[in-house]
Amino acid sequence: MIETKNLVGGLLRALNRNGHRVDIFERARVADIELLRTEGLSAASEWPVVTLSTEQKLRTRLLVGADGASSLVRKHAQIGTYSNKYSQYGLVATLCLEQLNQTAFQRFLPSGPIALLPFPGGFANLVWSLDAELVQLLKTVPEDAFACLVNAAFRLSPPELEYLYGLARAGASVGEIKAEAEWRLRIYAANNTGAERWLPPNIAATSPKSRTSFPLHMRVVDRLIADRVALVGDAGHVMHPLAGQGLNMGLEDVQCLAAVIEQAVLAGEDMGTLAVLGRYNKQRYARNLAMQGVVDKIWHVFSASASPIAKTRSLAMGALDNLPSIKRRLVRDMMS
Repeated sequence: MIETKNLVGGLLRALNRNGHRVDIFERARVADIELLRTEGLSAASEWPVVTLSTEQKLRTRLLVGADGASSLVRKHAQIGTYSNKYSQYGLVATLCLEQLNQTAFQRFLPSGPIALLPFPGGFANLVWSLDAELVQLLKTVPEDAFACLVNAAFRLSPPELEYLYGLARAGASVGEIKAEAEWRLRIYAANNTGAERWLPPNIAATSPKSRTSFPLHMRVVDRLIADRVALVGDAGHVMHPLAGQGLNMGLEDVQCLAAVIEQAVLAGEDMGTLAVLGRYNKQRYARNLAMQGVVDKIWHVFSASASPIAKTRSLAMGALDNLPSIKRRLVRDMMS
């Protein structure tokens, strides 16, 4: 995991080194986007004009929408979307671990997947999918109790977790919740010697005021392009975070679009035309849609509680664990 401030800082340093022809507009937001028909240009050659909150106007041959799930650029281009809400929220928090860790961990629970993603310096980012009531409960319990509940979520059985949640709902003190959780975790450790190597380090503390939540849904766009418009990242696809593929897909979008633009410029073509942008859409749309579909199916399979599905799921995961070459290829594909 890379913190946003470090990622943005790296991009700005790269621009300072190599971006002598790049203008950066700070402390400004997009106020409006319209098409401007300049004298001498036909209607088909109208260019987007972006008006900033500073009243500056920017006319562009190609407008790239990298402005997130609620993209103004997408709305301007009138690109339709389809959304599927998961009736869940993502609970995120920054955690301090008892020891250094460079491994990501994930567990699928009936209430939703919980994932721990490593940060440098013994910290980690938590992403936990839960229903609205449970998210609100876990956002409001004291930080010490929350750390215990996270440790329990990676180790204890679903009935035991429900019992701990019940204590929190009933207003039990931090001491009572911690004592009950730690007692059950000691029993788990005694009965599962050697299992710790497959589990994340224990959580030592929760970073103050780091807990927040957001609704989970999948959003599919009709297409990634319009005349003089291209969408990248969450502007063009939103998916469940359980596989951690959103950023990877966005980076692949940018890489592909940059290559298409470069080829067009070298060939003397107009980069903003549908003929050029269609190459980007052809390469990325189907791949993005396939990844969204896979992640959506994984969520449905692992959220199902019916016994036949649960047994089949366990057999499939066990078989995958015994096929290291396929498992390595799957991991490589997810990371590429």
